[in-house]
Amino acid sequence: MKRRLVFLVSVVVLLAAACGSDGEPEPVSVTVPQTLEWITPEELTGKLSVGGAAVVNFWASWCGPCRAEAPVLRRAHEEYGEQVRFIGVAVDDTPSEAFAFMESHGIAFENYLSEGGQMMAHYEAFGIPFTVFTDTAGEVLYVHRGIIDEGTLSLWSDELSRLG
Repeated sequence: MKRRLVFLVSVVVLLAAACGSDGEPEPVSVTVPQTLEWITPEELTGKLSVGGAAVVNFWASWCGPCRAEAPVLRRAHEEYGEQVRFIGVAVDDTPSEAFAFMESHGIAFENYLSEGGQMMAHYEAFGIPFTVFTDTAGEVLYVHRGIIDEGTLSLWSDELSRLG
């Protein structure tokens, strides 16, 4: 009984953190790309094999945890964007909702649209958000499943920036 209570309290705390005020967009003014192309896992793999080390975040406009991590990704892009490529992939989303999400959160880095099932199967993910870190040849170094925190994102972005 005590284990169940501890488990339930833990779940409630995690859900509350994901839905808290940290998910509210911060006021920003950036230029958001005006087109989003559809991309398959194979096409993404091809793009990742050129262009340097990358942070690839899979998200959706309807995803509460994605809203919570968006400001963290924006700040990391602002800090590391000159050394590390940032790519977003909106899964199972519409172009208009994806654009609205990007504008409200100041997401100005490269983004695509994709069918979620294909991407999740390709990266062995069970849901969004998830973030993939690749080296300069596009090889996956680490997959972070769930909301990424600032410390983890900074640690990996810093490591990727050293790769060139």
